[in-house]
Amino acid sequence: MGHTKPDDLKDLQELLNVVRKWTDIKEKSQNVFYIKSKPFLHFHDKDGHRWADVMNGNKGVSLDIPFQATAQQKKSFASEILACYQKIIKK
Repeated sequence: MGHTKPDDLKDLQELLNVVRKWTDIKEKSQNVFYIKSKPFLHFHDKDGHRWADVMNGNKGVSLDIPFQATAQQKKSFASEILACYQKIIKK
């Protein structure tokens, strides 16, 4: 399954700009993030549904993030991916 197109992530750019500033984050291709050399965060969509695959410690999880997400949905999503990031970098 392919990744979500950059145009379909425009509503998340403010959040993704914050992620880009986190320590040890590398963006190996647009909107595909790694922590050092390990995959961390990327996005998929299918049939009008969008989600992010993110590493949560040693396991991957999928987090829904609707197209044109509300401010509250973005805030919740940001908190979830930050918690995942913190689990990884604390190792």
